[in-house]
Amino acid sequence: MSEQNIVKQLSENLSNICDVRVSHSIHEGKVSPWSLSFECNKGNELDLLVNIFGLNRDERLENLFVSITSGDGDELSKNHKEDSPKILALHSSSLLAFLCFSQINRDNPIKIDGVEYVEVMFEVKNDVISPSLGKPSNIDVVLLNEDRSKMLLLESKFTEYLRGGRAYLSPNRYKEFFNILLKSKCNSFKFEASFMEVNHKPNCKHPNWNKTNEYCLHQGKRTMDYLGGIKQAFSHLLGIATGPAQIQTETNSHYKGIFDNVEKITFATIVYNCDERKFNAYSDLYNSVFSHEDVIKTSIRKVVSNSGSIDKLMICPSILTYQKIFEGYQLPKNICKFYKLGQNNNG
Repeated sequence: MSEQNIVKQLSENLSNICDVRVSHSIHEGKVSPWSLSFECNKGNELDLLVNIFGLNRDERLENLFVSITSGDGDELSKNHKEDSPKILALHSSSLLAFLCFSQINRDNPIKIDGVEYVEVMFEVKNDVISPSLGKPSNIDVVLLNEDRSKMLLLESKFTEYLRGGRAYLSPNRYKEFFNILLKSKCNSFKFEASFMEVNHKPNCKHPNWNKTNEYCLHQGKRTMDYLGGIKQAFSHLLGIATGPAQIQTETNSHYKGIFDNVEKITFATIVYNCDERKFNAYSDLYNSVFSHEDVIKTSIRKVVSNSGSIDKLMICPSILTYQKIFEGYQLPKNICKFYKLGQNNNG
């Protein structure tokens, strides 16, 4: 299923929930031919979501919304004021994560792999190898158990994995790590990391076609798999090993204290299964990489030698799905209807 068809289905689901206006999304000043966004006046985004999805608005929810819209993704499009807020796109992965995980609290916990989680945080920041090498990684979702001894860090995906292709990254930050990882004795990874020649189409900055050499994860001349998610997962793992960034959003100022005292850290990716064939392909690729936990952690130790958290880290090799995790979970009925999730879903 294409992203266009998924957006069409979400729009149909929305029409069965309430009468709310949507329009074609605007990104970098251009109107998308297929992406749809909720229409909303700037500054009223949370009010809109509360009204549509029947959320309980309180200080906790307001803080969570500040957190999820304060990452590096510019979810409220503050840097492009004419654009649609990214979090209001119907197929936004941030919106999906916010609507589902914001419902978790001590009165409505969620159990994942035998652990009951009662607290959630969004968009916490971890330095990757060194803060001097660039921006920190932003973990989409953090879940904590009752006594905060166990932490589950999640990278969340909605439709991103439907698009394959290379994953470009900074050689200054990542080259040493991937050289070590891919030269390991049990290297069975289905990708390479090297410089590749890239053809660039003409644009306002470069009126003619031009070529550059870019460092990337790839599968040779033609990369069909979604390597962007693999790159992000490695970035997060390196970030977990390095530890919390000094600068967090105000609502996440307590993250470092929790991180430093946690006994067990689990990293996983959660995906909305919107296309069985492409989900299975990405799931197989993901598992083929992250089932090698010992090799990955050994490689990380060589570039983050002073890590105090890597011994606490467990890598979940299998992708979680929203459908499975929220099966039987008490979500507001309009969230269930919109995404076809949870025990309130009758569709």
